[in-house]
Order: sequence, then C-alpha cells, then structure tokens
Amino acid sequence: MRILTILCLFMVVISVSTYAQGGSNGLLMPKFIKPADISTSIVLTDLSKERHFFRELPADSEMSLLKDVVFHESKSIDGDPMSLKMDVITYKDDKIRPCVVYVIGGGFSFAAKERNLYDRYEIAKAGYVVASVQYHVISTGIYSDAVKDVKAAIRYMRANAKEYGIDPENIAVWGESAGGYLTAMVGTTNGVKDFEEGENLDQSSDVKAAIDVYGLSDLTKIGADYDEEAANAHFTVISPDGQFVHGKNSGLTSLDKPEVVAKANPINYVDKNDPPFLLFHGTQDMAVSPSQTLLLHNALREHSVPSTRYVLDGAGHATAEFSDPQVINIIVDFLNEHLKQ
Repeated sequence: MRILTILCLFMVVISVSTYAQGGSNGLLMPKFIKPADISTSIVLTDLSKERHFFRELPADSEMSLLKDVVFHESKSIDGDPMSLKMDVITYKDDKIRPCVVYVIGGGFSFAAKERNLYDRYEIAKAGYVVASVQYHVISTGIYSDAVKDVKAAIRYMRANAKEYGIDPENIAVWGESAGGYLTAMVGTTNGVKDFEEGENLDQSSDVKAAIDVYGLSDLTKIGADYDEEAANAHFTVISPDGQFVHGKNSGLTSLDKPEVVAKANPINYVDKNDPPFLLFHGTQDMAVSPSQTLLLHNALREHSVPSTRYVLDGAGHATAEFSDPQVINIIVDFLNEHLKQ
C-alpha cells in the first residue's frame, strides 16, 4: 500500500510538471509570474500542503461509488464510437439531494474521471450526489465536443434523478484546470442551444451554480502573466490550447482564426442569465495565468452575476492547497447557499 501511494504521488507530480514545463505539449516553465489584481478577490493563506488519495470510499461510508455509468454515446473526431462514462457517489438511503457534476482536469489531453476521489467524497459528505464525468480530449475531439459532453451529463442526471436520489432542480457544475474551463463554458452557456447534442434533449442542461478552479477564460491570454518565452509557447501548433480549439491535426494555434477561438472563450458568453460563480486560483500557477479566472470574475461582476474569487497564496497548479479543509468548506458553503436554500 505504501509503495502504491508513493507511485500515485509520483505520477501526479510528473503529470502536473509535464503540463507546466512542456515536452511533447510544447509548454515551458515560466521564469516569473506577474501578480494579478486581487482587489476584488479574497486571499487565503497558510493552507495545508498535505496530499490525500482515495482509491475507494471509506468502508464505513454511508455512500456508494457507482463506476463506469454510461451517460452519453458519441463519436471521436476520427469517427470512432465513444461511450462516455461517469462515476457517481450517491447515498444508500432514499433521501433526495442536490447534485454536483464534477469535471476533472488533464491539460485537454486526458480526462480520468477516477481522480480526485478525496475531494469528491468531501463534497458528497456535505449532502450531495457527485458525478465525475469523462469528456472528449485532443485525441478524440475539440472543445465544443467536451462542452456537449458535460451538458449531456447534466441532462442524464436530470433524466435519472429518481435512480440516483437527486433533486433535478438543483444541479451545479464544478471543475479544475481543463475541467474549470469546461465548467466556465457550461455555466456561461445556460440556455445556449449550440452545445446541446445527444440523449435526453427534453431535459435542461442549465446549472444553478458553477465552481471554476484555475480554469481558462480567454485562450488568447493564457500566458499573459508569464515571461514572453513561456507565454508564446502557448501559441505554437503543438500547444494543447490551439489543438483543443481547432483539432489535433489542424496546424493552428489559439491565435489563429479569431472568430473560431472567440466561440471557445467562456468570457464571450457571459450575460445576466449566468448562475453564481465561485472561482479559485493559486498565485504560483505556472500552467494557467492567475489572471484567467480574474478575467471571468470581472466580466461576471460587470453583468451583475454573483461571483466570488479566492486567491490561494503560494499555491501552484493542481497543488495540495486546493484540498485544504478551508477550501472544501468554502465550496460546501457556496453549494449550500445556492442549491439548498
């Protein structure tokens, strides 16, 4: 067990550092990070750096973990069939609870729904059914496919509300990194029909709240807080950012075809109909400029949409601070306010 834990930790560190430093994805470790405006944000300090890894729910848990539930049949960008799956933490009793659809990160290159079980369990313990979902990544599709996937997951949960013991009127979306980006896209496109595709189209994909953890808001400014070399690395044909917008073999970057990229930027969908947002970002994020969540925060506030942004002092990208009890409690309080009132 000790060896397995160490191996899991090693793999997480490698995956995070690979995304930040580059390699096959062409990204570089920034030499510096310019401070982002925190005048409208709340700064969290002295957060725990302790890592938590769950492979299964605790044996004495009052919840069940349902694995590999197929929620959406789709196709890859190459035309191959895809059965997208979710893992659902639900309760063993007959009570009805709000639902949170969780979207994992992965640099737009993978979407391992099994990850971050500890965080998902902590939210579920507060009285929520939590569904962690797969979605299209660079090898299988583009951004719009992934947005459609998450919306299909929300519709699926509504259509099967009785089976999973959820209140179909109270569903939120929560995601980190690439999942934070998709959360922002889903939250800002409440009522937008362009991303509705697949099953259960008689159900709404709207959400009542959105939690965006170090997600992207404007792909043309993803490296805005970094030195020029690191910033420009995001605008090469091998960067995952452009590939997720245009396609893996497009040869285009996130600066090409501005009219196409604009449709991939959550910030361009913000309007007064958006749900309340909760945003988090670390001051030492070397993969996604901290100002990315600030851009969305400011746009939401300009449209009178409730938005609260927390800045984690010293936290990097996907670091342990985001599992600190203080952060978990903020998320729970936000969900309670908007899904349980």
